[in-house]
Amino acid sequence: MLRYTIDMPPKPPIADLASREVTITLNAVTDVRTLAPDDANFQFDTDAGVAVSITLVDIDTSGNRSAPSPALSFTATDTVPPPVPGGLSVGNVEQIDTPAQKGKKK
Repeated sequence: MLRYTIDMPPKPPIADLASREVTITLNAVTDVRTLAPDDANFQFDTDAGVAVSITLVDIDTSGNRSAPSPALSFTATDTVPPPVPGGLSVGNVEQIDTPAQKGKKK
């Protein structure tokens, strides 16, 4: 599962912006979310390989809606590598005789 954080563009310079509406389409399944005018970003979860399309509409206090933004479209891709493994350490040290040492007389 992948979690995407999408940064919002600046809000328009109007005094009566009531809300912002994002439409998230994942493989043709649509989810519409209403955001506050000052929300800086939002998140959604999806699986790798899913086609994603997101648009934004601003809505003023009279209910007037802007035209939708150009779509942000991409295919969800896992590009996050696993975390760095922990450090290696020596667990045990033993002295062993090699075959050449076994035949030597002391």
